[in-house]
Amino acid sequence: MSASQMSDQTQAVRLQLLRGKMREDGLYGLIIPRYDAHMAEYVAPCDQRLGWATGFTGSAGVAIITLDEAVLFIDGRYKVQARQQCPAELFSFRHLHQEPPADWLKRLAQSNKLFGFDPLHVPLGWYEAWMEAVKESGNTLAATDSNMIDALWDDRPAASKAQARPFAATLCGEGSLVKRQRIAAGLRDKQISRLVENQPDNIAWLLNIRGDDIAFNPFVNSFLTLGQDAQAIWYVARDKVPQDLAGFELEGVAIRPPACFLDDIAQAAKKGETFSIDPVMGAVAVWFAIADDAQITRQSSPITLEKARKNEVELQGMRDCHKQDALAWLGFAHWLDETVTPRAESGQPVTELETAAKIETLRRTLHGYQQPSFDAITGAGPNGAMCHYKATKESNCALDPAQIYLHDSGGQFQNGTTDATRTYSFAQQDQDFCTIYTAVLRGFIALARLEFPAKTCGHHIDAIARAPLWALGKDYDHGTGHGVGHNLSVHEQPQRIGRAVNAVELTAGMVVSIEPGHYLADDYGIRIENLFEIVSRPSGFLGFDTLTLIPINTGPILVGDLTDPELDWLNSYHKKVFDGLTETVPAHLRDYLTSVTKPLIRTAT
Repeated sequence: MSASQMSDQTQAVRLQLLRGKMREDGLYGLIIPRYDAHMAEYVAPCDQRLGWATGFTGSAGVAIITLDEAVLFIDGRYKVQARQQCPAELFSFRHLHQEPPADWLKRLAQSNKLFGFDPLHVPLGWYEAWMEAVKESGNTLAATDSNMIDALWDDRPAASKAQARPFAATLCGEGSLVKRQRIAAGLRDKQISRLVENQPDNIAWLLNIRGDDIAFNPFVNSFLTLGQDAQAIWYVARDKVPQDLAGFELEGVAIRPPACFLDDIAQAAKKGETFSIDPVMGAVAVWFAIADDAQITRQSSPITLEKARKNEVELQGMRDCHKQDALAWLGFAHWLDETVTPRAESGQPVTELETAAKIETLRRTLHGYQQPSFDAITGAGPNGAMCHYKATKESNCALDPAQIYLHDSGGQFQNGTTDATRTYSFAQQDQDFCTIYTAVLRGFIALARLEFPAKTCGHHIDAIARAPLWALGKDYDHGTGHGVGHNLSVHEQPQRIGRAVNAVELTAGMVVSIEPGHYLADDYGIRIENLFEIVSRPSGFLGFDTLTLIPINTGPILVGDLTDPELDWLNSYHKKVFDGLTETVPAHLRDYLTSVTKPLIRTAT
């Protein structure tokens, strides 16, 4: 039996088990989000309940399992992956944003059906949309007392016991007490008794701690409440907190077991306390514990925005770690140029897994490097068309010099976080590909060059990166940019650039990616991604200064399609790459650095 057949059989058995349990509990349907109790994009192995139930391992999704069908909601990044991982005879697929679960529930033909969900894993906004939907279709939504999948998951991995570690003020530029006092002052201004926080990166930033509970993310899975007096309660497993607290900044921070989190909130609510809760990222279980909406202020966690606006120490750390990371990328690109074609011709081609191992090996030589910031996306040929493709032993593909290779990876450094994407070609490509590649580059440059006024949000400028592709009748089904943390999450809230309305204003000190692309199913993927810090310009407008110092593949560029300002920007960028790396580049890469950063010249016509 093949691995695919075994996987199909596993999912069929698990659906059968789930449906049996649903019948016992009087449920017609069960809603299973990708989220854990912290609404995190990346979740620990013990929290991958959506993966257990469906086989889908992407970072965003929701499943609705009923006694009659199974529906998986995924976004555009995962259309191909979901169909590969989830048997078509068992699942149907919907777009998470264009055909969300609320719409499906609203249009349900059946009535008087009960749908269960775990309230710790569902944010308030989702719950309210679902409640309105089931009411319209004549159905009911009910919170379960415990998680149904946990009761069936016999070989569920154990939760992490990794210990928290202090994050020095020399790296983050500000003490924890100062941060807590600033947030507490905002609570006093709004007459809020207590902030409720469940996002591990926010807690890590506030307490100046880091941890290893989740791969690629230096977090500690925990909860926290903060009072007007800047005193905090940190709900964390006691074995995650070292006996020796030297270096930690936990004065004024009480430590309680996570099991006490909801009960403590309920008791505080009975005493008349009021709470600030994030309706997008806060679990609806917290609302249930408080039980009185009058005691709740719905607002984005004030920690989220404070964390996003980085101070000068954090920004300098980001600049420095990107110079380090660029050395690994330069060595990687040189290795690809020297290796891919000869190895293919010898019958021993380079593979996707080999490229992932290579970039990791190169990063491990760099000062301050800790771990990858996400699973490297190493898509050869058709696999590059899957935006968040992850090579496995089963999917591992050889790099064909005639095909396109897309590589997206990053690192967690002691002083920052990196993320970049480059598209490589090893042979002459046809005119159509070069036209599209150049359009992606033009959109990238257009946004990178942009200067914009204060109070601009990401959705205001998203179309600028898409316009050159739109002119060709092309597009891409993912965001144009995301926030990036400082030795924290590579996908940081709240800033982003995309189609969806996002009321967060882009401000100086934020770090964002710019990453337009285009994907042709069963053929190739194109993406160009740099990280940028948002800076104030002399004009009073804001702009983007690049952090990433990695040469852009110029082979497929149709120079004649570039305007003079676009060509000038590209050449200036490559000069900045050369100047930024020339003092630290290894001797064997000096000539290569010169070659890949030389100016492009427009040929006479």
